[in-house]
Amino acid sequence: MATPKYKVLFVGFGHLAKSLLSKQFLQISTVHAVNSKKKFFHVNMNKSLKNLNQSYDYVFLLVKPNTFQEAGYTFKDYIGKNSIVISCMAGVLSKTLANKLSTDKIIRIMPNVMAKSNKSQTSLFTKNKKLIDTNLKKLLSPFGNLIYASQEDQMNLATSIYGSGPAFIAFLLNAYILAAKEIDKSKQLKESQLLDLIKSVLEINRSSKDLKNFISSIASKKGTTQAGVRYLESQNIKKTLYTTLLRAYKRAKELSIEVK
Repeated sequence: MATPKYKVLFVGFGHLAKSLLSKQFLQISTVHAVNSKKKFFHVNMNKSLKNLNQSYDYVFLLVKPNTFQEAGYTFKDYIGKNSIVISCMAGVLSKTLANKLSTDKIIRIMPNVMAKSNKSQTSLFTKNKKLIDTNLKKLLSPFGNLIYASQEDQMNLATSIYGSGPAFIAFLLNAYILAAKEIDKSKQLKESQLLDLIKSVLEINRSSKDLKNFISSIASKKGTTQAGVRYLESQNIKKTLYTTLLRAYKRAKELSIEVK
């Protein structure tokens, strides 16, 4: 006998929503969605629906915070008596969600776009700890690792580090690749080789201490590595990254004030 699938509704169907639709997630869930044009469709079967019902086990909020501010009250129409709301919106507090949706079955999560590859670090916060049960863990397991936040402000930090972080990291890595290709006047370097280089560094270093020792092991006195590392240090890359994360964190906190 086949195990019943979770009945899931996605409110909003943009980039983040689509990034959650891994093969594993669709195997355990029947997913309906409503997009910004109020069109309903069955995600698993890729077909339109005339309407939605209110018997969903989980309702994912995947709209922008300002959209929720303007139309959040209308989302109550999608929430049944036993539905659990899972908000993926940055900065929108649990109390704001509860007030607009008239339910205390609220969970906030912050996944990232790597969820489709089972590689997301997904932070989770809820005031109602009873909602964190076997079903919820099974539902979210296809995304990757779950990180439980004990305080709601930690979700703002998660938005900066885990939600936006992949874009910041990709920006830095892409800058390295572009710089390497630019200095290669013979045009012999291949992007795949540079990506393999980056992967190898990450694979053999599992902590910040490992990375520090790794740098020291390469940077011989008056050598080429030392010359490059000293220049990087003079540019205060650490401060730049700190400011980048801090601005994203502050913006997440601002959203909690803007959306009430």
